[in-house]
Amino acid sequence: MLFIRRIQHASINRTEGSVLRFYAALAQGDLAFVAQTMSAEDGAVFIGTDPQEWWMGQEAVAAFKAQADAMGGGLPVVPGDPQAYVEGTVGWTSEQSKFQFPDGSEQPFRATHVFHQVDGAWKLVQAHYSIGVSNEEAVGQELPI
Repeated sequence: MLFIRRIQHASINRTEGSVLRFYAALAQGDLAFVAQTMSAEDGAVFIGTDPQEWWMGQEAVAAFKAQADAMGGGLPVVPGDPQAYVEGTVGWTSEQSKFQFPDGSEQPFRATHVFHQVDGAWKLVQAHYSIGVSNEEAVGQELPI
C-alpha cells in the first residue's frame, strides 16, 4: 500500500525546492536559484503552456531566462494554494495559479510539479503548466464534467 502524507502549507514554504520558492525566483529573475532547483538528470522535463514549450533538463533554464527578459526581468506568478504530497524521496504538487503581466492583467493556469529529494535538497524533475480551455473549444463538443 502506498503511504502518502500531505505536507502542510507552512512546510511547503520552508522547503528549499518548494514550488512557492521556485515561483518567487522566477518572478525575481533569480535564474541561479531556478537552475539550482531544476534537475539536470536524464528524464527531467518541463512543459509550458505553448505547444513549442517542451524542454529537457537544464535547457529550460535558458528558455526561462529568455522569457523573463522578454517580460521585463521576471516571470511573475500569483501562486494558488499548492496541494503537496510526499512519498519517500518523491514529492508532488498541483495548484491553480495566475501569471501576472506587466500591464496588470492576469492569466489563470494549472500546474503540476514533481520533486525528487537528493542529498536533502528537493530537485524539480517535472513541471507541467496548462491554460484550461473548454471541452467544446478543445474537442468541438460539450462533454459531461
